[in-house]
Amino acid sequence: MSYQVISRKYRPQRFDEIIGQSHICSTLRNAIKTSRISHAYLFTGSRGIGKTSTARILAKSLNCTNPHEYNPCNECQNCKEITTGRSLDVLEIDGASNRGIDQIRDLRENVKYPPASSNYRIFIIDEVHMLTKEAFNALLKTLEEPPPHVIFIFATTEPLKIPATIISRCQRYDFHRISVAQIVRQLSEIDQKEGVDISDDILMLIAKKAEGSMRDAESLLDQLIASSDKSVTMEDARKILSLIDYEFYIDIGNEIYQNNAKSLLLLAGKIIDEGINVAEFLNGFSEHFRNLLIANTTNSVDMLDLPDNIKNRYLEEADKWISGDILRLIKIVTDAQVGLKTSLNQRMHIEFTLLRMGAMHNTVAVEDILDSIKNKGYTLRNNKAESVVKETLDLFQPDKATGMKPVKPEPKPVSDKKTEIRPIEEPAEAINQDLDNNITLGDIIAKWDTIIGKISDDNPSLSSFLREGKPHKLKGNVLEVIFENDAVFHLNTIKSRSAVVEKIIEEVLDKPIKIKCIKDKTDPNKSQKTSKFDKMTKKVMDAFSGEIIPT
Repeated sequence: MSYQVISRKYRPQRFDEIIGQSHICSTLRNAIKTSRISHAYLFTGSRGIGKTSTARILAKSLNCTNPHEYNPCNECQNCKEITTGRSLDVLEIDGASNRGIDQIRDLRENVKYPPASSNYRIFIIDEVHMLTKEAFNALLKTLEEPPPHVIFIFATTEPLKIPATIISRCQRYDFHRISVAQIVRQLSEIDQKEGVDISDDILMLIAKKAEGSMRDAESLLDQLIASSDKSVTMEDARKILSLIDYEFYIDIGNEIYQNNAKSLLLLAGKIIDEGINVAEFLNGFSEHFRNLLIANTTNSVDMLDLPDNIKNRYLEEADKWISGDILRLIKIVTDAQVGLKTSLNQRMHIEFTLLRMGAMHNTVAVEDILDSIKNKGYTLRNNKAESVVKETLDLFQPDKATGMKPVKPEPKPVSDKKTEIRPIEEPAEAINQDLDNNITLGDIIAKWDTIIGKISDDNPSLSSFLREGKPHKLKGNVLEVIFENDAVFHLNTIKSRSAVVEKIIEEVLDKPIKIKCIKDKTDPNKSQKTSKFDKMTKKVMDAFSGEIIPT
């Protein structure tokens, strides 16, 4: 007899042999027990998780002449014929190659005939989503009211492509991806039956690469067994199946932690030179940092589907990381995964990604910086910056009696010219200049929303700042734009970018107009706290030579 691959040799033949789908198997067995058999079933889920196997077992259970606890006996003539695909009463149809209306018309003719030697005529259509629209329409009537001896079982990996009219006529069962632990357990049992020695670490890598598919995992195991006699080492598994063990990821993570650019470049070259799939490497690297994040955040590794020795390694490694750094590294890996699809040079892409991760500085919260300055006695070289930080800290201190954060009164104006805020002085000739342009304040107000919208096309944030201002007065070719007291930051931003605003105004009105930003002084006590924060923002920016760039 010719060799039979593992995925076929160990294919489930009973409901209790199906891995990871107990919720479906128990429902089907109970339906058989109570004789509540539907005329149509729809099995959905990803590849290799037992949809077609379950359909065959259901067909055998319904037609078995000697069932045991509502499982097929696999010994009677009907069970043997269904298992080998020779049954005249159970027809398996490939939806991809029999997708046209003519094939469905033939099926409609076949359903009229009663079963030859079974209880039911069962039609199993795999990848049913491949049927054409016309074929689905031809199937509707038969599917809704089939003869009492006919049962349809549909299987698909893409249920969204199936018309709702078909789904509504079926009992739908969603198959789950099989967990890593269940796959490892099944592979271990197969190893023992095959007489092969493969460690749990290798089986774990196989299960991870299979991504919840039992059939994929068995195929990888079959390939691995074929490469050796009786035992397989980790090195053999990595070369044959292009697997990457967790120690490799941990080593790269340590080089990133130490900001070792030279070693990272060498490791990037090793990934390319050894033929490691870059997409799979990035997927595994993302999972590596996820494992670190879980271990760091929960101080536990119970959530990780890993061998005990690998779990302990992650618990040790997580101690030296902080969650903020791990989150930023995951973001870099995610960006690299997206960019890989359009990258023309994979070596340069992986080198740049690792160097970027290695060059990343540690995450420091602003609150930690301020607390360090206040509580640990640190001083800043810039005395102005130090006073600003102290004032900022005082602003956030709650009142001891009420627990409320105080709102400090506006400071009185000082005579220091360096801190005095003066309005923009417009040239006298600009104010007095009469362009005879026939533009009135009403014309500008009517087109103000148009001006803001045009600015928003290229600079949304600048337009939102300008929206806080209102046209107030037109003197010659100078437009006064008034801002409320709590919009000082918006006023200053528009003032600094006035050239951009004036250019758009000229495009809309077809006349050159200058703008002058002024503050509304009708209610000086309005929004005192917000104004305080605006002033503090400006002080911090001045102290640290910072700027806010509208995008």
